[in-house]
Amino acid sequence: MPQNRFNLNSRAALLMLISSAYPVIGYSAPAAQVDFAVGNVTAMGPNGQSRALGKGAQIEQGDTVNTNGGRAQLRFTDGAYVSLQPESQFRIDQYRYDGKQDGNEKGFFSLLKGGLRTITGLVGRSNKQNYQVTTSVATIGIRGTEYTIQYGNSVTGTVGEGQIEVCNGAGCLSVTNGESYYVATQEVKPVLTNKRSDLPPPEPTQPPTNFAQGENKDAAGNPVGFAMTGTRTLDSALALFCDCFTPTTQSGVTVVLDANGKLVNFDNLMPTSAETLGNDGIIAWGSFVDPNSNGGLKLFVAGIPTDITVLSGKTATYTLLGATSIYQGIQLSGNAVPNAVPIGTLNAATMSINFLSGSASGTMSMDMTLQGQARSVSSISVSMCGPSFFLNNFSNCGAIVTVNGQGFFAGTNAIRAGIAYDVSDSQLGVNGQGVAALKQTSLK
Repeated sequence: MPQNRFNLNSRAALLMLISSAYPVIGYSAPAAQVDFAVGNVTAMGPNGQSRALGKGAQIEQGDTVNTNGGRAQLRFTDGAYVSLQPESQFRIDQYRYDGKQDGNEKGFFSLLKGGLRTITGLVGRSNKQNYQVTTSVATIGIRGTEYTIQYGNSVTGTVGEGQIEVCNGAGCLSVTNGESYYVATQEVKPVLTNKRSDLPPPEPTQPPTNFAQGENKDAAGNPVGFAMTGTRTLDSALALFCDCFTPTTQSGVTVVLDANGKLVNFDNLMPTSAETLGNDGIIAWGSFVDPNSNGGLKLFVAGIPTDITVLSGKTATYTLLGATSIYQGIQLSGNAVPNAVPIGTLNAATMSINFLSGSASGTMSMDMTLQGQARSVSSISVSMCGPSFFLNNFSNCGAIVTVNGQGFFAGTNAIRAGIAYDVSDSQLGVNGQGVAALKQTSLK
């Protein structure tokens, strides 16, 4: 169990009382803005006046957001995201973030009813006591994480990444990666449960045949969870199938995503078809058919630009968040149009990075399946050049499988990374390409 736990009983009860009575202190900057709102979503200010919310609307400290029968996603100034389910009421009790972690940042919220899923931002990272989400049944504290809360008469939820502390008058419970919790009443201590609280509902039991790790879709085939939407200026890595494959990265690419977070325009290309395999609000990945290449397939991964100069002297680790299938481009006889066919999957990947002054270096490993054969590639070097980093293991003499590629970091504190890569297997005689998204698991 963690050593820096919340104090039990009286401490937890006191937090409950404090969070419900925070004074509304005015700050000039808004707390958050609405990334998207579907349905009759409103906000009621501390003066009791209600207003309709749409994309781009600002949320202030003291506001209570009511989704009614709709949904909304809020993006806070510290990089946090909150996705609110239908029939939810969420209040910003006290919020302050001035662009730096100086101990004065605060994030205290109340879920009055309904459900939410959140990826926490910078508030609470250095001082855990500065962040709480309160219900009448339990209070949630963080260790830097992604989690859900479903609140009715009781409270349930699941931790997707990181760790939370669930407390009430009966005690506290630590909940970590993949675990779920249940709180019956304020008088009953929180417990672990096998019942997950997935918001929105999980993907279909039988996924499509071209399902690749990282896909997370609802029954209609739409990506679920958080989503970047609208017109965004993103960094990206791209794989194009042609005579000579070269992974490329680009900065400042204009990407347009619809209300479900699905790709509709990439760098002024309007795809004839597109498949978004994942979109968590920070990074998105998938494939599209380029109308300017007579049906050529492109694989893309694109994310919110980051500033790695603030990470100088820190180290970070990453694991696989999701990936496309690995494709092989076959040149058609007498035709310059490539025909890409899937030949494998990327099953796992890890990356360790040392951030320097405006640059980074490290190593990466990948586990994949190529034409039914398991392949592991280790000691892939990672080196930064400008806003991009490069991958290769060519120095590993005699390697059966070689990898080269390019990538970029995305999100606050480089919480995500995207790569486009080429893999060659001399034993099988195949060459394939793919893109992948990575999530940060530690930053020290």
